[in-house]
Amino acid sequence: MKDLRSRMEQELRGISFIHPDFNLTPLNAGALNNSYRLETAGQSYFIKTFESDEVAILDRQVLFDIQKQLYGRNLSVRPIYISKCNYFQIDSWSRNQTLEHSKLPLNVIISHLASALVRIHKTKIEAPTLDLPKQWQHYIDLLGSNISENDLFPLDTYTKTWYQECSKGLVFCHNDLALSHVTCHEPIKIFDWEYCANSSPYFDLASCIAINNLNHNAEEALCVCYAELMDQRVSDVVSRVQVMKPLVEFTNRLWYLAAKLTV
Repeated sequence: MKDLRSRMEQELRGISFIHPDFNLTPLNAGALNNSYRLETAGQSYFIKTFESDEVAILDRQVLFDIQKQLYGRNLSVRPIYISKCNYFQIDSWSRNQTLEHSKLPLNVIISHLASALVRIHKTKIEAPTLDLPKQWQHYIDLLGSNISENDLFPLDTYTKTWYQECSKGLVFCHNDLALSHVTCHEPIKIFDWEYCANSSPYFDLASCIAINNLNHNAEEALCVCYAELMDQRVSDVVSRVQVMKPLVEFTNRLWYLAAKLTV
């Protein structure tokens, strides 16, 4: 989406609660999407643009409706407006510090992450089921000749692993729980629900480990804390996370290769 900011600004001028003299301040951008602080008529809002829609298979209206459910359960900030052309979304502004910028000890941060995952996984939400092999195939189709046969060698094995894991039970998952997506203080708020779906909780754990680049000790601590909060055996959690880690790595590799083609 070239010139997405100008398209966004044009649509903003037609929204009733946005004053014509609004101000947009760029915030830290993600790998593809950009975000802004919108200031208008004495109010602040958070805006995220949807550059990633060139890569990912996402239904923005469905995600907006899911976030409304999450807001009703006090897990998310309030979603306020979804672009008519799927260019961007406006949320209420949060002043709460995230784990990424906190000075909390690592063990406390890990405990917060585990608590956030448990709360998400115990929340009943109407959401689609993650079809990970379908996502992989979408990325592969985008890549075309830009991916080698060697890169695709584990595809069949990982597909079987995914469906076997899913047959054991699905829960609502975030699937992208970075430290920057979790606030420090109760009641916690969780941001960026772009990849949420009904999915394997152990894939969600493995994704959290990967995106936060947790070392072995931190990974182990996260699994132990999660297992205790969920009343599960630590060995079961650890073993199922290990099964999911290669699938997370495979997903991330395909996503980043496809994203490079759009930059």
